Amino acid sequence: MKFLPTVWKKRVPFGTHWEMLAVTAVLFVLVVVFVDLKPVVEENFFFSTSDPGFGQSKKIEQRFPSQPQLVLAVSSGDISSPRYFERIQKLTREVEAIDGVSAVKSLTAGPKNYQDAVESPFWSRLLIAKDRKSSNVIVFTQGGDTGKLVRRIERIAHEMDEKDFRIHIAGTPYVVEMLQRSITHDFRYFSLTAIILFGLTMAAMFRSSRVFLGMLATCMSAVLLTLLLQQIFGRRIGILTVNLGTIVFVVAMSHLVYMTFNWQTLADRRQRLEKKSPDLATDALRMTFPPSFWSMVCASLGFASLLIVQAKPLRELGFGGVLGSIVAFACAYLMYPPFLRWAVPRESKIVEAEPPHRFWARPFPILSAAVILVSALLGFGLKRVNTDPSLLDYFKPHQELRDGLEYVDRNGGCNPLTLVVSSADGSKLNTDAAYQKMWTLHGALENYNDVGTVISLPTLLAEGDRTPFSFLISYEKMMEIMAQPKYARVAKSFVTEDRTQAVYLLRMVEARRDKLRLEVVDDLRSIARKHGFTTSLVGGIYYLQGRLAKLVASSLVTGLFWLNLLFVVIAWIVARSVRGALAMIVSLTLMPLCMLGGIGWFNVPVDIISAPATNVCIGIAIDSMIHLVFGVRRAQRDGKKGWAAWVVGREEQWRGIVYSDVIFAAGFAIFVLSDFPPTQRFGLVVLAGCVIDILANLFVLPLLGGAQWKKRD
Repeated sequence: MKFLPTVWKKRVPFGTHWEMLAVTAVLFVLVVVFVDLKPVVEENFFFSTSDPGFGQSKKIEQRFPSQPQLVLAVSSGDISSPRYFERIQKLTREVEAIDGVSAVKSLTAGPKNYQDAVESPFWSRLLIAKDRKSSNVIVFTQGGDTGKLVRRIERIAHEMDEKDFRIHIAGTPYVVEMLQRSITHDFRYFSLTAIILFGLTMAAMFRSSRVFLGMLATCMSAVLLTLLLQQIFGRRIGILTVNLGTIVFVVAMSHLVYMTFNWQTLADRRQRLEKKSPDLATDALRMTFPPSFWSMVCASLGFASLLIVQAKPLRELGFGGVLGSIVAFACAYLMYPPFLRWAVPRESKIVEAEPPHRFWARPFPILSAAVILVSALLGFGLKRVNTDPSLLDYFKPHQELRDGLEYVDRNGGCNPLTLVVSSADGSKLNTDAAYQKMWTLHGALENYNDVGTVISLPTLLAEGDRTPFSFLISYEKMMEIMAQPKYARVAKSFVTEDRTQAVYLLRMVEARRDKLRLEVVDDLRSIARKHGFTTSLVGGIYYLQGRLAKLVASSLVTGLFWLNLLFVVIAWIVARSVRGALAMIVSLTLMPLCMLGGIGWFNVPVDIISAPATNVCIGIAIDSMIHLVFGVRRAQRDGKKGWAAWVVGREEQWRGIVYSDVIFAAGFAIFVLSDFPPTQRFGLVVLAGCVIDILANLFVLPLLGGAQWKKRD
């Protein structure tokens, strides 16, 4: 890195501030014209096509063709009354008329009447709640524009909803559409508002319209260029990359904050405040470039650790994060210096109120010990971290969507799970003996605590047994009849043509789950084995969410492990001493201990959207740490030794550390106001991380890295 000062001294200034503003304007036009800014949430957004869990779900779809379902749970004081039936019939007709709806099953479209539905093993499970206070209208969809279909159903539901005819909507297509709406809303409003808050905080802090304009243009260019490159590489905005723009804005701003404070520090040292000093920009750039470079390397490695996981959203964020980190670094050092050459360094009121020298000369052993002790205690909460939250935790309590899901969940479950079973001895499933065994398994599955409604082949055959003279027809013949177009080929959705595999469709109850989803699935596999069946395939959103939760937990552990391992090497390169490197490693360890441990103790769900907040905060912490250590090294080159060097480094860099965190906290605080809980949790975790970052890097790191433990004689 010694060649850098020479390079920057000889470098011809690239462009002017006006040219940089023109670059920002061009990037803005390109993004508006060529980039699709609408976030995309698909039904199988959790995984890449190469994931084994996703592969199992696709195999089930191929062997047992079925269509996505929406569930309208309609509650009333008396679901057997004629008025209720009239309303259900009207609702059924109106929903059937919607484009994209292939079929509708309800009390008026399926069973002969209410009593027939109650007595039917099939219809009673499919249509009637156990407490008989509501019935289901099952809507089979053909795919296509799910959003348009859901909006039409919502309109019908609102028009027909009455005090004694309450309509609650659930089902995978509906949940996906609600996620899409929440993410799109937050992307449009909260990302923009966060950027505005970042900007206002910068303006108040530096009291220079030129600096403010430069920071805003540079950070916006980094975001726009990242979005443009993402589009070129064929990456669309997804469930996690929806926050990528804000993350890139923050990463770019971090470089600028430190460069600007170094610019002010140099001006103060040379008594050039309130004077235009173009050469100060180059000096500040040379001073900031080495720690910024290593910060960029660490941030890129942190995001790169997500590329090795199977969860599609995490991999997309990993790719976008690496790309954004590099772009942010390039924009910071190519675009921002012309603005510093244009601006005049000033001390803001905030900076003028800095602590005196004697404040930074104190080692603060009690405060640092308290931070370490609290971090250690919080660390015990790591075992309590819940990376497999309920589906209900994705939506805010006491709102229409959440209330509807909770109602459906209480009355039969709201999260689908599919089990494909075959006889353990390889026998076919079209015999009387197999039928009895399948009924026994069906009952055992229904009795499991987390299972709501179960629909399976034996319930379908039991419905066939209710027809006159059914005793003259074998179960094989009955399956053949129900596989005909006349009966909508319903048998094909429950049993394979060779009669060796059958499917059990389960609606899982989210509210009373006290185990991880994959543990629940293992329990259900064990129940199947106990009753003489082998579970050959498992699918459905419930199972995919369970696998995703496992991958999120794994990414938190393995990602942090590899990042820390790589940081050991970088810490040694940066600190150039064993004690300094160890101090950096210990201080960085406090971040995940406090954040993840606190999340565990306070029972904050770690969902796929809020999980990356840890990576963002660790990136901020590493950035602060590296800039502080480089400040210490500069002091050492100037003749300072031991604790004195740390005092000078801390006094020089505290502004960048504190005020960059203040800017980040101000911007991310807006996410707390979102109506989408995962976005709220993302904002809260980053806020907590900013506080920990200040304490760890300004107090713990200097104490561990440079404090004199024994007084010299």
